[in-house]
Amino acid sequence: MAYTSYWPPRIPGFSVSRWGPGSQHKVAQKEKQEDFEPFIPPSVEDILDDDEERSPVDEEPMKAAPNQAFQVRPKERMLTLRPYRFRQSKNSWKHIEPSGMRDEMREKSFGGDNTRHISQIRIITWNVDMASKYPEERLSEALRHIEEDVLQCKEDQEPEPCCILLQEVKDTMLPFLLKDSWVRRWFVVAPFTKDKWPEGAWYGNVTLVSRSIEIAECHILHYGFSAQQRTALCVKIKLNPKGSQEKVVLSIVNTHLESLPTGAPLRPKQLELASRFLRLQSVVGGIIAGDMNAISPEDATIASDLGLRDSWRRGDLDTGNTWGYQGQNAGNYPPNRLDKIYYLPDAGYKVEEPKRIGMGIKVREDEDDAVWVSDHYGLETTLRMNKGKSNSTSSE
Repeated sequence: MAYTSYWPPRIPGFSVSRWGPGSQHKVAQKEKQEDFEPFIPPSVEDILDDDEERSPVDEEPMKAAPNQAFQVRPKERMLTLRPYRFRQSKNSWKHIEPSGMRDEMREKSFGGDNTRHISQIRIITWNVDMASKYPEERLSEALRHIEEDVLQCKEDQEPEPCCILLQEVKDTMLPFLLKDSWVRRWFVVAPFTKDKWPEGAWYGNVTLVSRSIEIAECHILHYGFSAQQRTALCVKIKLNPKGSQEKVVLSIVNTHLESLPTGAPLRPKQLELASRFLRLQSVVGGIIAGDMNAISPEDATIASDLGLRDSWRRGDLDTGNTWGYQGQNAGNYPPNRLDKIYYLPDAGYKVEEPKRIGMGIKVREDEDDAVWVSDHYGLETTLRMNKGKSNSTSSE
């Protein structure tokens, strides 16, 4: 898709010389010279779900719009989300109230038990492919792979504390996800409906947070300068530094950056906006994970230029590739490491090198039209809090 009529985007602080093709994006060096700009998006809309809101289970799926119909919006938009938890007694999903940024004893309505000491979490990211056939079957197989093979849960066993970051969740997949018995029993979901995705989007990001983890806040940022309605979905969670009863807040950001070579000028700015969630004053850091669509030479340095660290430490070895082996490659691109987990270093935690998941898994394997669960491999890693104190969220 040509970007001529929309480029450059009219965004405050957005400069073609800084973010255009071939630029070096030297944000890290710039931050050494001036204070970091706080994350104040153009508009924050506290649009919260009501309990009576129509469930996506009853919604009609949105038809896919052709790529040429997508338009680049003039500015970004951020929405406050309420995560949802399934209540067995009511046989329905109900929103929960996040605990907020301060470490105060409250009702256990936010999904996690704030008396529980949690100093490490598993993080799983997976683009589950909105384009292939049998989306519901493929999603179900992906969830069973995560449950049984990655987290190694036995029957009726609670998963260890984890966040599951999904990209390319098709609108028809979302109600199916909310019907899954494992998800209903053990997870909090954000967002609950496609209404929180950008207008016209028929797929988007969804994050599952195990109920054992305390949620502080949830937001979704619509990248205004996106031809493909891409977003950053941030769930702020509270963890304990090892050996401490105090709690710190980390941002877990689920993103899907702009696709294809034409998206190369947009990806640096999108990642820069997502990275601001990790640098909020009340947050000690966190991770940005998802489909980074790193197919251009310029993509090799956009994270390091922002002061982020790649959790993959073995360079361009093929063992890091996450895409190019399982279909959906009409452009005949070479296999590549499109999916990544970035983190803010030196912030009181360690992130293990990720492992690939979802390799070689198909649905309808016994039939002639067997389909890969996804054209992407997923990634899984563990974030461990260090010993000692960080910026605490405790009340004064």
